[in-house]
Amino acid sequence: MKARNIAMFDSNKEEAEDFIKGLEQSTGLSWEALVYTANKGRKNKFGNAVRYFKYFAFPFKVFLHRKEYDNVVGWQAFYGLLFAFYSRLFHVKKTNMLLIKNFTYKPKKGFIGKKYFRFMNYIVKSKYIDVFVCTSQTFCDYCAEVFNEPKERFVFLPFGVNDFTKRVDMTKPGTNDYILSLGRSNRDWDFLINSLAETKYPVRIVCDELHKDNLPENIKIYNDVWGDRAFEFIKNCRFMIIPIMDGKIGSGETVLLQTMSFSKPIIITKPSCLADDYVADGETGLVAEKNKNELVSAVDRLWNDSDLYNKISRNCRKLYENKHSLLSYGKYVGNTLIEKGVLKR
Repeated sequence: MKARNIAMFDSNKEEAEDFIKGLEQSTGLSWEALVYTANKGRKNKFGNAVRYFKYFAFPFKVFLHRKEYDNVVGWQAFYGLLFAFYSRLFHVKKTNMLLIKNFTYKPKKGFIGKKYFRFMNYIVKSKYIDVFVCTSQTFCDYCAEVFNEPKERFVFLPFGVNDFTKRVDMTKPGTNDYILSLGRSNRDWDFLINSLAETKYPVRIVCDELHKDNLPENIKIYNDVWGDRAFEFIKNCRFMIIPIMDGKIGSGETVLLQTMSFSKPIIITKPSCLADDYVADGETGLVAEKNKNELVSAVDRLWNDSDLYNKISRNCRKLYENKHSLLSYGKYVGNTLIEKGVLKR
């Protein structure tokens, strides 16, 4: 059977199309999206167990058919990492080019943290992965240090997302009547809540894992918002705040760029990879130190200064279109494979 070039996704084929087009345009090769959704079922222990089983089962199935493929891209980074894990575990001959897209490592605490690091280190130090793509140069440097690996193994490429304005009805104007914070990983929710608790501003937090009682009247948390409904929240917000917990960890890029695609301004806390590599303060967002007064000051500016708000809104959409579309991201990845000399033809 003729070898194929594949990218493993956990979303859907429609969302994969532009990335695949970018790969094909830059490499001159045909690529196929293998799509399998595992990230569902967080509501109880059984659902979580099923979710993890799916995460491990799908890349194992791809691994069993590895001889059919020349080039493999792990769009879902964990799928690619597990493909490499199985390759090392069974000591197979390296026959595939393997790129891990949006590689992420966040240390965990205690005994579990030690086991998790050993597991990730076992994969990272294997010969089966040719390129790790990270969404920030800051995070590239961090990973090289943590795993004691050459810096050139970790490549910073500007992240890209689909234009999610196409998933909602944009003929109806958004309400623009609340501040939104959305996401799960590496968010400092306590800082955000404590900073804005005594202000007049309505705040909506969308996170399925955040549960808090006795919230101030101006702050509401939503635990049951997924898919297109999340994009409705972005459409209707006035602007987004992304409060980062650990500034060395790459996180929040997807929410940041989704928000930019809706022409919505963003406030980013620093230190963070987002502040380092994605947001120009006063031009495509506002960057605030992690102290209450500075965050509230940034909120005041965006809420009350219409000229600043409109300028950043225009610049956000323009930056998304010019640099952060999924088509552009596919081209970045394909060009990197060529530049690194690892692409199999």
